[in-house]
Amino acid sequence: MHVFVAVLNWGLGHATRSIPVINQLLQRQVEVTIGSDGAALHLLKQEFSTLRFVELPAYEVTYPAHGSLMLNMIIQLPRLRKTIRQEQQQMKSLVGQLGITHIISDNRYGCYSESLPSVMITHQLRLLFSGIWNIAATVINASLRHALQKFNQVWIPDFGPTGITEPFTRKVKTAHRYIGMLSRFSKNTAYEVNDQLIIGLISGPENQRTVFEQNLLAQLMRLNQPAVIVRGLTQTEEVRVQNGVELINHLSASALQDVINHAAVVIARSGYSTVMDLYVLGKRNVILIPTPGQTEQEYLGQYLREKKIAVVQHQEQMDIEQALKQLPEYSGFESVQDEYLLEKALNEFLIA
Repeated sequence: MHVFVAVLNWGLGHATRSIPVINQLLQRQVEVTIGSDGAALHLLKQEFSTLRFVELPAYEVTYPAHGSLMLNMIIQLPRLRKTIRQEQQQMKSLVGQLGITHIISDNRYGCYSESLPSVMITHQLRLLFSGIWNIAATVINASLRHALQKFNQVWIPDFGPTGITEPFTRKVKTAHRYIGMLSRFSKNTAYEVNDQLIIGLISGPENQRTVFEQNLLAQLMRLNQPAVIVRGLTQTEEVRVQNGVELINHLSASALQDVINHAAVVIARSGYSTVMDLYVLGKRNVILIPTPGQTEQEYLGQYLREKKIAVVQHQEQMDIEQALKQLPEYSGFESVQDEYLLEKALNEFLIA
């Protein structure tokens, strides 16, 4: 049995949530090959240095520093479709070359086979739109359903239909199953919290990744208390200190979990993989800054703010000092983890 795990390089979230899937495959002594590109590929090579890796075509999605994100994405659609066709052609070759028997794809829509069991991991069975872009929702979501139908199964990293992914799955006829929240972390109560330490987690595509980092760094330098920024740059291990703020390019999963556990406050994007990590770790004091124009992150931010779980601010009005004062009004995340759903899904998939 040989499973090919294909991972989207769109920030690091898809790579990090693939780690528990790969670990469960390895526990079953299944042969695993990993396909990705860019920073996601580099991160997975660090986590699984003994496995075989394949570089897949790069999606190369960029987010504008200013202007309409949705318009920018529509402009990039022809190139994205070309990339999906390229990875489908590469997938056909790899199946024969490597003797692949099963395919698990995290949001890479060209990584499937008509002759092999193929599963898609995604938390979006329909895309959310706002404002004028609602007129495009029907056409784009019909294309998304068509793309998902090329896979034998669709797995959603959540606990059920009433979970946090509910708006992305509501009234969707595409067959799917829930596999529990996926996180590279596991709950560990044996640690002490530094009640002054703030950690900032930077992630996501450029140019917004850099905009967020620069804004956060400027504000943390003014606070005059211990702070660390993990920059989400996997290519180097560089560490430097700027005006009292420690900047770390990248940490392994275990080292990052230690830093997050010890931090009194976590500041991050409201991406779905980040939210899953925070749930699993049960972090109490969290400030979230959605990527501007990314409707998924904006929805998750609104959901968590309305549930009084996390302080959420728009990037344009980001004020960390004010957010810190608001934290006592919010409950934080309750630790949740259920590996049984993923275990059962894998068991059934691998005997197909």
